[in-house]
Amino acid sequence: MLILATFSEVMTNILWTILGAIVFCLVLGVIVLIHEGGHFFFARRAGILCHEFSIGMGPVVFQKKKGETVYSIRAIPIGGFVSMAGEEVEFDVLKNITKVKVVIENEKVVKIICNLDNPKYQDLPVYDIVDYDLSGTLEAKEDELFITLKLEDQEQTYIVDRAAIVNLEKQQELQIAPADRNFVNKPLRKRFMTVFGGPMMNFVLAVVIFFILGVFQGYPNTGSTKLDAVDENYPAYEISLEKGDIIKSINGIPTNKWDDISIIMNQLSTGKDSSGNPYSGKLVIEYYDESENKTFTKEVSPQTYLYNIEVLLKYDINDPLNTYIGVYGNDETNVKTKSYIAGLRPGDKVIKVEDVDISDRNDLLAFFTGGNLDNKKAVNISVLRDGEVQEYSVEINSDDMLASQNVPSVKLMLGISPEYKFDIVKLLYMPWVETGKSCVTIFRTLGLLFTDSTVNLGDLSGPIGIFTLLKEQTKQGILNILYWTATLSVNIGLVNLLPLPALDGGRLAFLAYEGITRKKVNAKVENIIHTVGLILLMGLFVFISFNDILRCFK
Repeated sequence: MLILATFSEVMTNILWTILGAIVFCLVLGVIVLIHEGGHFFFARRAGILCHEFSIGMGPVVFQKKKGETVYSIRAIPIGGFVSMAGEEVEFDVLKNITKVKVVIENEKVVKIICNLDNPKYQDLPVYDIVDYDLSGTLEAKEDELFITLKLEDQEQTYIVDRAAIVNLEKQQELQIAPADRNFVNKPLRKRFMTVFGGPMMNFVLAVVIFFILGVFQGYPNTGSTKLDAVDENYPAYEISLEKGDIIKSINGIPTNKWDDISIIMNQLSTGKDSSGNPYSGKLVIEYYDESENKTFTKEVSPQTYLYNIEVLLKYDINDPLNTYIGVYGNDETNVKTKSYIAGLRPGDKVIKVEDVDISDRNDLLAFFTGGNLDNKKAVNISVLRDGEVQEYSVEINSDDMLASQNVPSVKLMLGISPEYKFDIVKLLYMPWVETGKSCVTIFRTLGLLFTDSTVNLGDLSGPIGIFTLLKEQTKQGILNILYWTATLSVNIGLVNLLPLPALDGGRLAFLAYEGITRKKVNAKVENIIHTVGLILLMGLFVFISFNDILRCFK
């Protein structure tokens, strides 16, 4: 039976991993599609020639040309690009080419074959190139592009079609880019919108998703204490609280709106009630059961989380102030917590934190909510295990880091949430508010890299971390996936706007310089800066991914 149970668990994990991988590819695919679609839309609107629109990087999986653009799906589902004419250093497609074949239609060259061994064009004569101009002027005159060719001592000049194709090595084809179709020759405002369009569409996507969530999920009705969901893994479920019940009071204190519940719970998380009396570890809850049309009064002990050290204290209704360590989430998540990695184990009894003796749970609550971790990277915790005292140094999540994620240092949890209601008024502005909150959270998190000694580059998550997150959210359902898709979209949009070389923000910085000084930066210099920046970013990408892998095996 044990073997069957283990096999079933392994197969379940494999199936969730496969489903998580599918969701990961879909979510990143949508985000990248919208981002690159923003660049593409404004580039086309500006008249810039787009050679390729690609979702993903690396080897081509699927490719189809429509109009003048090749649309591609590539093997690595991370990133994408729009290849625009003139975005980099000026490119001469016939540079170092001395012999070509040409296809002429209606007295114009429509195709230039550089790959002389291409079997499709074996019957065409080979010409020597004498002179050519495939760029022309910004006036875009109809017959200004030309190529002068020589065949058996006879020279002839041909008009080149403005949409002519050049056949390169391995049958690769590229449409020529006259001066008026080049990114670099477009007005500043059009170049700005072409670059800014990608991140902008990430924010638009987030607003749209938050709007959809508002339609299907609604918004918390914080004006009442009516319950929506009751988590069966939390204490509220044990006392038979259920959806539709209304919390009337907690410990004799009336609760008329959801904030009243939050205020009481936050106060008790310090180890004392609003009158300064010690927290008993239990709550007396009066609630109205709508289904039975009765009011009940029951006693419950909430679960206690210490987020600074990632600990869940043991839940015991008969000993609610115990200081034993419980299992944080489940066995899989528990082993990845800072406390477990440091050496703490479920069943350990905390007896001392730093120099503070711990007699009951209130001492722990007072310590972790009392600002005792300022300027610390770790905290010393003494526990009693099998009759022996063991001491461990646990790396902490600083109060500032937790605050940046809107997480308290200590939280008492019953496992209840307010009812959600459709609200047309909130639907008009909350998607923008949620997008703005996501931006603020990201800025605060990035700021911690410079202001919080407990946070470093190793704490950032890359693709592997995102996959792990989306795998867990997949288990929670489509609404959770949508929420994190919106959050990731904001994240990608905002990070791309950072004024760093190789990112959209770096290109916008050069455009801003041009707008202020009325002078363009030397194209070769800018290209070198972006190339160096890309190399450094790829190094950072590898470093973050390596840390993601290490976290998976911790």
